[in-house]
Amino acid sequence: MNRRPNQSRSGYDSFSPKNTARFKAATPGNDFFDVRRKKPLGLRLALYFFLFFLAVLAVNFAVNQFVHVRRVTVPITGLSEDFDGYTLLHISDLKGKSFGGSQRLFSFALDQTEFDAVVITGDMISALGNAQPFYALIDQLSALNPAAPIYFIAGDSDPPVTSESYFTGGSPFASWVLSAQQRGAHLLSAPVSIERGNQSLWLTTGSHLNLDLDTMQDQFELQYLSALSSGDENAIELAAYNLSWLGETRTARKTMTGSDAVITLMHAPPTQDDLLNQADLVLCGHSLGGVMRLPFLGPVFMPSSSLPRYGLFPGRDVHYGLSRQGRTHVYVSPGLGSAGHEYPSFFFRLFNPPTVTLITLTPSSI
Repeated sequence: MNRRPNQSRSGYDSFSPKNTARFKAATPGNDFFDVRRKKPLGLRLALYFFLFFLAVLAVNFAVNQFVHVRRVTVPITGLSEDFDGYTLLHISDLKGKSFGGSQRLFSFALDQTEFDAVVITGDMISALGNAQPFYALIDQLSALNPAAPIYFIAGDSDPPVTSESYFTGGSPFASWVLSAQQRGAHLLSAPVSIERGNQSLWLTTGSHLNLDLDTMQDQFELQYLSALSSGDENAIELAAYNLSWLGETRTARKTMTGSDAVITLMHAPPTQDDLLNQADLVLCGHSLGGVMRLPFLGPVFMPSSSLPRYGLFPGRDVHYGLSRQGRTHVYVSPGLGSAGHEYPSFFFRLFNPPTVTLITLTPSSI
């Protein structure tokens, strides 16, 4: 039986819609059919890269809205077994940033975590002087662990800790420090000793270890005598406070023994001269890990005249994380806030999420 085939005998009908879809009518003078050209490969790759870049930025933005917790174990030579497992919650460089209403995302991030004390290494106030996020953070930390003391120092971007702009008979501290103290935080104005068993763990600042106490004593005594002669009660209170913390520091330095562990809080990462081989562990911040970091390469830029190329691509581990200088361990926190005045205004946290760190101490024989 003769049947009319649906297709040509070759199985290919050149003029069927199925096979002419990729052709377009040519202009007069050209061939009757012309192949529809695809976009250049380079243009397509650029478009794909742009879409991928936007997706990365979206994910990065979402990640930066949360507080991330890093856990670090630091071996301390000669540390007593009584302090084995002692954990410090290290926080730095909030810069007035809020993580949820009343900083509730800190409670979410730190829920079910255990820590023995909180240490804060400065730059907690916003560039506009807003201290409310700092106060809210103290309230959240106190609620999480009422037994853990909170110690803080000021950073280079924070307001001064003392002020003469207060009522007579008041405190020489600035209002932001007073408000923090009223919430239970302690300004580390002199070394603090934490006792367990037969060993002491000292929390200090860099100046506590390096100050020329005799020279400072002379200066503060002259300041006090000048204030007395002026009759300015606020100046008298400030001078008396300076003499008080200097005396406490002198007593602490006499009390420290070679078997005690010393942890120093500093805002900026120390130089070798700053350490003087006296501290077992230095905790600091300031550099924010370079703010913008690239996988495998580290920070894009970290402003410092002491770094190669003035801090352009200084190296993956420069002023970031845990390192060791001589007998002293140094931990530099990535911090929580965005770039400050040290960085270009267009810098934002890239592959460098806001982070707090749980520092756990353990004995070491090395």
